[in-house]
Amino acid sequence: MEEKRKFFRIKKPFLMKFQDSCGKQYCVSVSDISEQGVCFLSPVVLDSGSKVDLLLKLPSNPNQWQDCHGQVLESKDLSKDGNAFLNGFRTRIKFINIPEDISRVLREHCALGLNKERSLGHILEQRLGMLDKDREKRKNVRINKPLVGMYAELNGSTPGEWDVTTVRNLSLGGAIFTTKVFYKSASVLRLMLKIPSRPIDFLEFDARVVESKQLRNLEAFSIAGAYLTRVRFTPVSPEKIEILREYIEWFISHLKKQIDSGLE
Repeated sequence: MEEKRKFFRIKKPFLMKFQDSCGKQYCVSVSDISEQGVCFLSPVVLDSGSKVDLLLKLPSNPNQWQDCHGQVLESKDLSKDGNAFLNGFRTRIKFINIPEDISRVLREHCALGLNKERSLGHILEQRLGMLDKDREKRKNVRINKPLVGMYAELNGSTPGEWDVTTVRNLSLGGAIFTTKVFYKSASVLRLMLKIPSRPIDFLEFDARVVESKQLRNLEAFSIAGAYLTRVRFTPVSPEKIEILREYIEWFISHLKKQIDSGLE
């Protein structure tokens, strides 16, 4: 389908806020964007053709919400497709009346995302693998599936300044994600994750840093302001463990089906 599209779609998670027809605001994870629009899992159905005010927090400009407008093209109930694990409405929105400065930010974000998908994604896949190559040595299976999240260093029980991240590797026992600063081993962070099966709420975890290494490009040069940080979750409630287990098992099952059917 890509050759039929005028704009490339970028599969890079970020946060977006929108309001429904009753004025209630939602914050959701979006993992599909182009210069023309977005596609995401909405917790509520949106009327086709309706206008929606959007706030985008793009990873290329994480300290500012981008204000724009869109028109709903589709809001499809996924449960009717027999995929009961994903609860919500697959929603496609086309951007309309985008100011030139916001349009420029979107173009730059998509161009940057396309380049990173071809370089950084390749680096991470080489290092981590879609499924951890050392999984037989580990207690918990790890999966490499990008998830949007937020993190902050804990000072006692109080989190410091929050920052947006992409979780690259996840298991029941911990996670690997990108950070803007180096963290010493045993530092304690608070991590908030958006799980596709629970698109409305963040899952909150306290985690202890195991390792933090600076990312390097294909030529082995350091990438300024980018670190790959590995953490181990501190005691997690049975309810959160079960949510993670269900998601990881679903992802592995879905991946196996893709491989069996010859899909990439």
